[in-house]
Amino acid sequence: MAAVDTASGDVAAPGAAVLPTAEWDWNRLLTPRVVFLILPVVALVGWAYPYWFPGNRWELTWRNSSAWGHAYLIPFIAVLIAHYRLKERAPRRIEPCIWGLGLILAGFVFRIWSRVLKYGYPGEATFLLVVAGVVLLLLGWQMFKALWIPVVYLGLMIPWDAKYYEQIALPLQTLAAAAAEKILMILGMAVERRVNDLELASGRITVAEACSGLHLLFAFVALGVMMAFIYRRPLWERVIIMASSVPIAVFCNMIRVTLMAIASDHLYFEAKGLALGTPSWSVYAPRLVSWSAVSWGGLALVALGLFQLLRLFDQEDWRRHKRALLAVVGWVVGGIVWVFWFSEIRLGYTEPAQLEEVRQQVLNPESVPHQAFGFAMLGLAFLIMWAELKVIDMFFIEEEKGSGRDASTAPGKAGAEPAA
Repeated sequence: MAAVDTASGDVAAPGAAVLPTAEWDWNRLLTPRVVFLILPVVALVGWAYPYWFPGNRWELTWRNSSAWGHAYLIPFIAVLIAHYRLKERAPRRIEPCIWGLGLILAGFVFRIWSRVLKYGYPGEATFLLVVAGVVLLLLGWQMFKALWIPVVYLGLMIPWDAKYYEQIALPLQTLAAAAAEKILMILGMAVERRVNDLELASGRITVAEACSGLHLLFAFVALGVMMAFIYRRPLWERVIIMASSVPIAVFCNMIRVTLMAIASDHLYFEAKGLALGTPSWSVYAPRLVSWSAVSWGGLALVALGLFQLLRLFDQEDWRRHKRALLAVVGWVVGGIVWVFWFSEIRLGYTEPAQLEEVRQQVLNPESVPHQAFGFAMLGLAFLIMWAELKVIDMFFIEEEKGSGRDASTAPGKAGAEPAA
């Protein structure tokens, strides 16, 4: 097959050298000629997809399991990673490779074999082999070298079989319960652990499968891989960022279980004080009477606003962006007003039963307060990773700047052109 010039989209002669360009532009790839080649293969794979790959089961799992709710975003994040990968190492030419057809056929054969032997997850993972084959067949080796990472990233949206899930969830449950016990004892609280159960003054708390932290683990591994590849960094830094996402997620889940136990005891003792007429903080605390689905939009505005604040403070001249700071603060305040406007919130608790109801909701994995702990820990994990990136930059980026590696400032290069 003939090569396609990534700068113009024209077909180049076989063996002709096509010089790389400084900046990747998607218009070089999505030319009429290349799209004409892509559409038939994508249509063929799309036609075969419902028969050989359980896409409907995947979507049903995403919808009904909190551990896989992040999977809806994985294809879009994979496109984002592909964009930055192509900007980082733009291919010189697009030259379709017939070996990609072999990967596609191998994927279908392994899928049929897994269905005959009634294998679940390993057979479904052959979807990645088919996608890799399509990329190689239509775009060639140079594009494949840049896009294999987003192709593998799509594997984070494939749900595991229950047996694999349980094999990882059970040790994480025990680890979270043991860590929470140690932290609570350090804080002076009365606690006793029996495997995955914590005996507190307020009663027994079971660290169930939903509290194992796997949904936080999966979501943050996806976030860690994204952050590793949307910034141009050395390979060792990317490996550290991706590898650290696992212990950070596990640590945040330990904190989540500990906070839930603390909240359970505090609500229990406060309900007792309210019954005796000696409440402390409950008469001033806001009370959520009803929650509207529209209120999630307000929470999304608050989260995006806080993210934009971090980005602004990350810049050296952030003090000059006063208008942007005011706009983002207004964004956050608007999100908070949105939440209060569409949800019924009152001030103060008047009955012990109200505090007991809140305590039960905190311990219920399906409730909004319980899930709010998960979102808060995801935010904490993001902050830890952001701090990790700042530490790496502090100790290594400054050292590289002062090491004299820049071609424009190196000895003997006084008349050299600065690198682009």
